[in-house]
Amino acid sequence: METLHPVFVHFPIALLLAALFIETLALVLQRPAWHRLSLWNLVLGTLGAAVAVLTGRQAMAAAKHSMGIFRIMELHERLGYGVLALMVLIAGCRLLTRDRISREMRWLLWLVFAAACGVMAFGAHLGGRMVYEFGVGGSYGRSSGIEIRYNQ
Repeated sequence: METLHPVFVHFPIALLLAALFIETLALVLQRPAWHRLSLWNLVLGTLGAAVAVLTGRQAMAAAKHSMGIFRIMELHERLGYGVLALMVLIAGCRLLTRDRISREMRWLLWLVFAAACGVMAFGAHLGGRMVYEFGVGGSYGRSSGIEIRYNQ
């Protein structure tokens, strides 16, 4: 393992998905106390996402890859920045209001949160493909010299 990125990425993924799940239950079952638990997971997951982005930048600089893999890596990076920005926005809104927001605003933030988690899942899929299918950052999968083609 050349970088710490693979160690750190799993924590924010787990925390943010847990936060979304708990927030969904809090909204559907109308359990106000669960919003606080969701917020803690969201804040910790967002901090973890910032660490994952920073270690990802280091991993990108250290990884040996072809131009085809670089395109996947670049998309993975952009998705990571986008997810981090959305999570900072959601956590910021909730923290600045001390989590005293209307039910309608909670549902709006939930929609953005769910969309961000979907983007995060696709970014994680791309990261997994780079490691396990193309051997980026380790000795897993096939050769990193394989050219990937995505229709854009």
